[in-house]
Amino acid sequence: MATRIEPYRDYSEHEVINMYSLQLSDTEDLSVFKAGGTGKFDAGVVVGLGDGTVLPGDLPGFAASNSSLRSYLGASPSTGHVGVNAMPFVEMTVVPAVEGTTPAIGIMLKQTLAFDENGENLLRYPLKKDELQALTPGQAVPILTRGLVMLNYTAFESQPAAGEKIELATTAGLLDAGVGAGAQVVGTCLAVGPETIDLSASGGNVDTPTKFLCKLSF
Repeated sequence: MATRIEPYRDYSEHEVINMYSLQLSDTEDLSVFKAGGTGKFDAGVVVGLGDGTVLPGDLPGFAASNSSLRSYLGASPSTGHVGVNAMPFVEMTVVPAVEGTTPAIGIMLKQTLAFDENGENLLRYPLKKDELQALTPGQAVPILTRGLVMLNYTAFESQPAAGEKIELATTAGLLDAGVGAGAQVVGTCLAVGPETIDLSASGGNVDTPTKFLCKLSF
């Protein structure tokens, strides 16, 4: 499931940035950007600035004639064609944030998906895209900078206790419990849900809570 953030959210729209799309490489495999999958395209991924000064021809994932984004948006002309008439895209981008490398500016409220669970291209299936609360590659993704949200355990490198501070993790796109030296503190865990999950088989904690009410401020 490509959603690390739960439906419960309490925030002002003034605290949401709608100016950046998720940055893609020229060879990004968009076939994995699929409903039911998981990756950097998840809702609830913590992001930092990617490229905020690009020109259209320099956009990562769009510059090369055989790039994945150009192909997905229908703008991969061969030498037999003249000109490009592509779907619009947002030039400024964000990438998953990493402690000590890429400071966080917020958390993505929607997932970026290219296909639904049946492999249907969401460019041609806007109703399903809305049902999935998703955006297609190249579209601006809403980024929450401050607010109250419910996160599930997949949003954390290590899960916090109630009252514990939350920092940016060293794993891209994740949050972490506690405060390390020089860490970017991004919020506080206010409550922990009673439902637990056993992650011991994957090397995690036994009986880890699955829901965390968090007050975030990037």
